[in-house]
Amino acid sequence: MPTNRSCALVALLLAVAPDGALAQDAPPPTARLVDSTTSMIVAPMRSDGVPQKTFFTSRDLIATGAAAAVTVGVMQFDKKIARWTQQPNVQGSSSRNHFIGQITRINETPLTIGAILTYGVGRLTHSQTTADVGLHWSEALLLTDVISEAIRGPVGRTRPRVTPDDPFKFQFGKGFTNFDNRAFPSLHSAVGFATAAALLGEIRQRHPEATWYAAPLLYAFALVPGTTRIYLNQHWASDVVAGAFIGQLIGARVVHYAHTHNPTKLDRVLLATAVSPNGYGGKLIVVSASQLFGSSR
Repeated sequence: MPTNRSCALVALLLAVAPDGALAQDAPPPTARLVDSTTSMIVAPMRSDGVPQKTFFTSRDLIATGAAAAVTVGVMQFDKKIARWTQQPNVQGSSSRNHFIGQITRINETPLTIGAILTYGVGRLTHSQTTADVGLHWSEALLLTDVISEAIRGPVGRTRPRVTPDDPFKFQFGKGFTNFDNRAFPSLHSAVGFATAAALLGEIRQRHPEATWYAAPLLYAFALVPGTTRIYLNQHWASDVVAGAFIGQLIGARVVHYAHTHNPTKLDRVLLATAVSPNGYGGKLIVVSASQLFGSSR
């Protein structure tokens, strides 16, 4: 049960708010309010549950257009890049090929398992931050996977090992049934960049001063899955570019939206957020971190 101090805090917030301040016409919050003494998280929510801004913005449309133009430009060099990566001096020894074959196993499966485990560890150890990071990372990977597969299936682009002299062979719809027609975009590249963008977004929210050294490390990691697939002749360079953009966009958007809008239904369920009326026609999010995650912080 909430403590007397917790109840007093909520009553004070409602008392000092102007009439209608938390009602339906009020804009959604840009951050949650936290009482460090009681570990209470208090955030206003519009009564209709609709945030002021959508998940995607007009800037995302512009960025998508620019990324599409860059991808088409890279396509013009796909054949040359593929031939260069398959040269004996680039391929190197069998041990090099084996090593790269091993690290290309960094794909959607281990990354998703890692994200879910992060969430699980956070809940088991009563670490709200760890659970929050794991949940949003998982959401970013799931959404990235769904969007990438939704593109790969209809597009049906053949892999370079299948049509090494024709990077523009698209067999529309065949990607649903044939693995060799799932080149565009690279799912390896997409989940790598979704991971980097999501984790960097969480770091920026909590420790912005750490961004300058976390960003190079995370994006160096993000480059590995996609570039290894080019080396193994599984993807054209433009596949990797397209995947990188999709992962970057989704990873960054999921974290940004989660931290600047009302908690989503999934967040409220998996992070055990409670919703109650605020007395002004709207809703009030009241969560006791000590109750939900234990007394340890």
